[in-house]
Amino acid sequence: MFLDYFFIITTVIGIVLTIYYGKKSLELEKSKKKLEFSDFLSCANDLGAKIKQKKGFRPDLVFTPGLRGGTFAHLLLKEFDYDLPVFVGVSSWKSDKGSKNHINGFFLIETSKWFMHVPESTLDWKDKKMLIVDDFAMSGDFLAKAKDFFISHGFREENIKTLCIVTTKVAIKNHKSPDYYWMETLDDNFYFPWGKAR
Repeated sequence: MFLDYFFIITTVIGIVLTIYYGKKSLELEKSKKKLEFSDFLSCANDLGAKIKQKKGFRPDLVFTPGLRGGTFAHLLLKEFDYDLPVFVGVSSWKSDKGSKNHINGFFLIETSKWFMHVPESTLDWKDKKMLIVDDFAMSGDFLAKAKDFFISHGFREENIKTLCIVTTKVAIKNHKSPDYYWMETLDDNFYFPWGKAR
């Protein structure tokens, strides 16, 4: 009889602990989010539809600050029924070994953490509508600087829209979030197939 009660109590405790640690594990997994390739296809489809719904904005070109955004821009272009030229910049994290603050044929945009190089030929399109595409917006400063650069070089503000796959609540709260984004996150504890968000 004593053993029956003992086994019942241990079974109940085991079930409670399994549920408790299962929830903890789920919370930890949610705090460290990762997108898979299938997510990118859904994201491209959803964001493409949002852009098409926006009356008066039909992009004529895409600018992406680097390969991280360029990877997604390639998928996004499949959502349009016309060809768009894509201008790819060169971005480097300032503290990375080998980061460059000068590249011939490119303009430099500098933030507190990034060097972003814009191809000079992008400015030949200043009378067109531009979509700036990147993977992640932490504070929104990076995209805001890019947009300000193009405006200061002759693009009309209403002809520039920004897009990211993921943005943070900080960028949204500070009114620096992209015009289009697919997902919100609390911080940069977020992973893409090409690495951690930055």
